[in-house]
Amino acid sequence: MRRAAEYPAIAAVVRDYVFGMCQGEADRLRAAFHEKSCCIGHFEGGLEWDPRDAFIAGVTKAVQTPDPDPWYEINAISVVGDMATVQVENIWLGVHYDDTLVLLHHDGRWQIVSKVFSVRGPTD
Repeated sequence: MRRAAEYPAIAAVVRDYVFGMCQGEADRLRAAFHEKSCCIGHFEGGLEWDPRDAFIAGVTKAVQTPDPDPWYEINAISVVGDMATVQVENIWLGVHYDDTLVLLHHDGRWQIVSKVFSVRGPTD
């Protein structure tokens, strides 16, 4: 697998992830995440370790007003074989996050298999 040639497809999954989160689009998030994926990180003093569907349910419940143009920045992409890691910053519901996404190329497409996040804090 040519590494740099995979970047656009990986970036498209990241875009679907960010837009799905910020616009509360469950179907877009389901497409970006593998069915057995997890979302892990500390939030409001506790450890979250949610399977995909619990994560998506929480996102869609929290998004009251979809963000039509969410801010995000991909800081790094690394591809090794059929695996990729992506470090992305994004703002969701007024909070700045750093996410590390692990993607796997399976059945002809890239999907997120894990998301580990860190909260930077409010954007105010």
